[in-house]
Amino acid sequence: MKVLVTGASSFLGAHFALEAARDHDVIATYYSTNLQLPRIPSIRVDLCSSRAQLQLRKINVDVVVHLACKIKSKKGSKESPEDQNTAMLEQVLALGKPILYASSTAVHWTKETPYVLSRRRDEERIRSCGLPYGFLRPSAPYGPKLISHTPKHKESFHTLVDMIRYSPIVPMISDGQYKRTPIHVRDFAQIGLSMLDMGLDGLELDAGGASILSMREIIEMIAQRMGKSPRIVSIPKRVCTWLAYRTKNFEPSLIDAIDQDEYIDAQPLVFETGIQPRSFAQGVSDLLR
Repeated sequence: MKVLVTGASSFLGAHFALEAARDHDVIATYYSTNLQLPRIPSIRVDLCSSRAQLQLRKINVDVVVHLACKIKSKKGSKESPEDQNTAMLEQVLALGKPILYASSTAVHWTKETPYVLSRRRDEERIRSCGLPYGFLRPSAPYGPKLISHTPKHKESFHTLVDMIRYSPIVPMISDGQYKRTPIHVRDFAQIGLSMLDMGLDGLELDAGGASILSMREIIEMIAQRMGKSPRIVSIPKRVCTWLAYRTKNFEPSLIDAIDQDEYIDAQPLVFETGIQPRSFAQGVSDLLR
């Protein structure tokens, strides 16, 4: 199968492309971050441009795995991330190919941030487009660093590991009691590839791991595995939201909504794909490489 992977320069996208390349002919797209993945040809394309579909049509793929997503606009950009995501999706849909869309479990949040609403709109657009499709929504993806590629945006779990490794104090947003169901990036990829192999028939899956943990428990588990005992300091959410407005790597509205719990039941994806995702305790060692 010839598979087009958009957003392949991201942490999630690069891992997906590498896993897919084991059994499929993969073409990876990138834009601002150069991409060099072993044995995977890549093309630079601006998916927000109307010319994107002309570039992509020449490849003549069988299916698209759409992972490209904007969360925060560059300084000075006239378009919002939501507008850019809509534009990218339209270019992908114009190819007329089956699409596996990597959405987000944030679509279930009660707090309707611009990001959440954008993801919901994209899902509805795909449902109504008439093409074969599937949704795979990751919850807190984590995994090993890539050897051959460094994403522009540092994966949040890697940032957390570095804090625990090098600092006696680890800041934590709010009280850290909000729940996550971390999914190992390779489990996410295998589930997505299973969906491709079965044929995209409208299946929508939330992809979480085998354990539900609070953020505090996640920090404590990583620290224990590293033999560290940092002091965990709670930072008020309003302070973190204020700081997010002044940094390039964080979206304030997502920081403000961070205390939304994510209880993901893994059984539906196990039933549909036969893949049992690992628990965080089983996968955390990959973070420490």
